[in-house]
Amino acid sequence: MKSTFFALSCSLALLLSSCATEPAAPSQAADLEAIEAQARRLSEAYRAGDIEALVALYTTDGVAAPGGRDFVRGTDELLRLWRLPEGRTILRHQTTATEIVIDGDHAYDWGYYEGQAAQAGTPLDPFRGTYVIVWERGTDGGWRMAVDMWSQLRN
Repeated sequence: MKSTFFALSCSLALLLSSCATEPAAPSQAADLEAIEAQARRLSEAYRAGDIEALVALYTTDGVAAPGGRDFVRGTDELLRLWRLPEGRTILRHQTTATEIVIDGDHAYDWGYYEGQAAQAGTPLDPFRGTYVIVWERGTDGGWRMAVDMWSQLRN
C-alpha cells in the first residue's frame, strides 16, 4: 500500500511539475484578440503620423504590396513607403476584417480598409479598399505583419 501511494505521489508530482514548466499554448481567442489589437495599432499609428510605430508592426523582413506598385521589403523601404508627404495628415483610418484564420505561428487576415486624409488642412476624398495580411508570431509571442497587400477600390 505504501509503495503504491509513493508511486502515485511521484507520478502526480512529475505530472504537475511538467505542467508548470511548459508554457501554455496561446488560445485561438487570445491570438485573434492580439491580431485585432495589432490592426488597431496600425490605424492609430497611421492617424498619429507615427510611421516608426507603424513600421514596427511588420517583421524585420516584412513585405508590402501596395496596389499598382512594386513590392517593398524591409524596415528602410517600409519607412519610405509610409512616410507622409509634407502637409499630409490622416484624419481617419480603419480596417474591418472579413476573416482571420490562425494556423499555429501564422495567420492571414483579409477585409476592407477605409479612411480619409487632408493636405494642408483641406480634407481629401475618402479612400477605401481591400487588403490581405499574413501575420507571423515572433519569438516574443507577438504578431507582426510578414506580408501586407492592399488595393484601393474605385468609387
